[in-house]
Amino acid sequence: MLLVAVVALVAGIYVAFGLATARETLGCDFSVYQSAADRFLNGQPIYDLSVTKTGSCNLFYYPPPFVLLALPFALLGFNVGNAAWIAFLIACFVVGCAVMPVRREIRLAVLFAGVVSWPFIFGVRIGNVGPILFLLFAIGWHGLDRPVITGVAAALGAMVKLQPGLIVVWLALRGTWSGVIAAIATAGIIAALAAIVGLGGWVDMLTVARAASDAIDVPANVSIGAVVFRLGAGSALAGAIQLMFTLATLVLVVVSARRSSVQAGYLTAVVASQVVSPIMWTHYALVLLLPVAWLLEQRQWWAAVVPIGLAWVLLPFMPLEAYPLAFYATLVAVPLVDWRRSRASLTQTPLAAATPR
Repeated sequence: MLLVAVVALVAGIYVAFGLATARETLGCDFSVYQSAADRFLNGQPIYDLSVTKTGSCNLFYYPPPFVLLALPFALLGFNVGNAAWIAFLIACFVVGCAVMPVRREIRLAVLFAGVVSWPFIFGVRIGNVGPILFLLFAIGWHGLDRPVITGVAAALGAMVKLQPGLIVVWLALRGTWSGVIAAIATAGIIAALAAIVGLGGWVDMLTVARAASDAIDVPANVSIGAVVFRLGAGSALAGAIQLMFTLATLVLVVVSARRSSVQAGYLTAVVASQVVSPIMWTHYALVLLLPVAWLLEQRQWWAAVVPIGLAWVLLPFMPLEAYPLAFYATLVAVPLVDWRRSRASLTQTPLAAATPR
């Protein structure tokens, strides 16, 4: 208990300092959610089709039902609503760490590594949905033996941001149809409820999302295409590299769904859901704590390098190239470690059976 108290104290001080020094970034994304909620309440379209470029706090491109989640906070006004939203995000991350199906000491280590990381600090500063997705991914992982839970969590994630929908594809690839049906039913119910209260605009969302996806030249984008573009590649070559890595990632998800254990396959799909996006911000790396926790559970201690390398104190020394490296290294490491464990188990089983008793 003393260790938990010390971790909580240090983490609290760290987060408080991060928020106090946020300046103009504080509530950056929350202001976008609030604007969308205000437009909805005033009977206006929630999407601004005049915005054609992402890279700053100017673009709402989340699914329409997301407004229902943001609305209670938006009604409180910016200052109180933003503070409540930040508290909600912190709670999501803490609960997400608590439900991860790993040893207690690993959960505690991941919690501490997370709250002192730049992806968490910056994500909470701006009010990004990363901690919400972290919680839903963690719930899906915890409920893998009950696929309905995983399907519901994936659908809720897709209603927050579209990328978690890849988990539903993964469930289908594994033939886990109860999870797929649960996901479709959950998404359908949420979309219907949103439509009843007048929340539509799916076509507008796709229009905005297409415009936002052209972000290869956005300086803060850490997708592989954007990184090679900044390193001097032309936009056509950078786009081709982005497409090649996206296709390779999807192939890995398919192979992992068929060949990996259920946990390794799921976590591979979780990382892939972020990697396949043509836009990756640094705060997306918060989800990497999930596969890191699994790798540490398998005694792959080198995995601790990922959260340590993303610590806020190292931000001045860590190039943006470290982020795609962390994503792809984790993406590949999970299935490789799992396949090696599987081979080792198959090798040891015949020997154990042949041992005289």
